[in-house]
Amino acid sequence: MDREGLLRRALALSIASIVINGIAGGSAVVIGLSSGSLSLLGFGFDAAIDSAASMALVWRFMIEARAPHRAERVERLAEAIVGIILLVLAAYLGLNAVNALVTNARPEATGVGTALLVVSLVVLPPLAWAKFRTARRLESGALRADSILTGIAGLLALISLVGLGLTELFALTWADAVGALVVAVILIREGWGSLQAIRTDEPIDPGR
Repeated sequence: MDREGLLRRALALSIASIVINGIAGGSAVVIGLSSGSLSLLGFGFDAAIDSAASMALVWRFMIEARAPHRAERVERLAEAIVGIILLVLAAYLGLNAVNALVTNARPEATGVGTALLVVSLVVLPPLAWAKFRTARRLESGALRADSILTGIAGLLALISLVGLGLTELFALTWADAVGALVVAVILIREGWGSLQAIRTDEPIDPGR
């Protein structure tokens, strides 16, 4: 597939991400706030933020399609935006996870929340993988970082399900918060890597 075709694919994946993550993220935030599930809330914010980040990617790919000479500049700007978003989400998850561990907060399982997590676990990983493969072919660090956001949303869906299960079956109230801390560490690594690539004026290797 030529670059024009890859740009169309990247644009379609970004639009799909806006719709899917916008719906899933908004719903999960509402359910997470009412149930007290930290990882469900983290999943919701990650999905909602990924939806917003995908808007930046839509702008980035539309710019390249119309004005290829601006591609490098908008790629770096989009990459910086997504990198900052990753770090902000990491700080949010980390602080709330520590607070949950200190207060021994216990998340509550809900039927609607569990169903949302299961659907997200089925849909988001393939979407993240499609973004990642397209990013490698386009050599787009911005799309690669966005694929990480989508993949993290799928991982948070899995962590939420496992955490809720451990809490309900074995009363391990800390499982939800510990899972969120692990994801926060991953987000810091990826976000910092994106910003370092911008600072050193070197593109991220999309295959790393």
